[in-house]
Amino acid sequence: MKKSMVRAIAFTMCCGFFVGSSGADILVKNVKTDLSKIFQDDSIWKDAKQEEVSLMAQPMVAPRPKTTSTPSLRVQAIHDGKWISFRLRWADKQRDEGGKTMEFSDGLAIQFPGNEGPPPPIFMGTKDNPVHIFHWRAQYQYDQEHGKKEMKDIYPNMNVDIYPMEFKDMGSLKDVTDAKREQFSYGRAAGNPQSYRKNSVDEIFAEGFGTSAVIESPHSYAKGEWKNGEWTLVLGRQMTAEVGSKLSAGSDSNVAFAVWEGGHGEVGSRKSVTMSWTPLRIEK
Repeated sequence: MKKSMVRAIAFTMCCGFFVGSSGADILVKNVKTDLSKIFQDDSIWKDAKQEEVSLMAQPMVAPRPKTTSTPSLRVQAIHDGKWISFRLRWADKQRDEGGKTMEFSDGLAIQFPGNEGPPPPIFMGTKDNPVHIFHWRAQYQYDQEHGKKEMKDIYPNMNVDIYPMEFKDMGSLKDVTDAKREQFSYGRAAGNPQSYRKNSVDEIFAEGFGTSAVIESPHSYAKGEWKNGEWTLVLGRQMTAEVGSKLSAGSDSNVAFAVWEGGHGEVGSRKSVTMSWTPLRIEK
């Protein structure tokens, strides 16, 4: 491990949090447009200053990536008093939506401090000082736009002899209901949220490593477009929700980012991250 990385980790661990060294200071521009829905009109971003945020390979938790796949991210942010929206751009040679074994999806997460006051440790917070995360995946977006892939979609030439809902010839099985289908989908039967169709964004609450609680977010949206070796993602959220982080016009907060490059085998803790909180200044 390089000496510079060791010093950064040591500093972060000693201080618990560190604000302002990601190379950016994001000003959230106040716009007179309803941001509760995704906009395709680029004109709403024309007055929002673009900042470049530095990332590095996640160094704290194994398994760690060997190299930094995404060294930087360009960020713009706007709000309308009720919703805040981010436009994020980063280089990625190919679009990856995962699906088959050992294929992983591209993704991005934005993390906010869960409480007001000094931010928690940037690596997933700590007990009673949580973080609030919005996590988009290209895979989730595919699910939302086209429906969740079944085994026959992922492996069209595979002969299925275990899961009756996937039989090409149903024979005498005429009443395979959704409830009966779940008997053969162990993830769904166990209530694993990752086994269900997504709406582009997961909302996650955490109080340290290994404590993530995932819910499908009704208070956010995201849509990514991959073109010419670059992702452009618009992710919006309500500024104030009943549970979780709260933002308001005229106030300051902090934000952190993580990017997964699926084509590089990045999933879970294998990702590029910001090593410090980035100041977020919300225009009145």
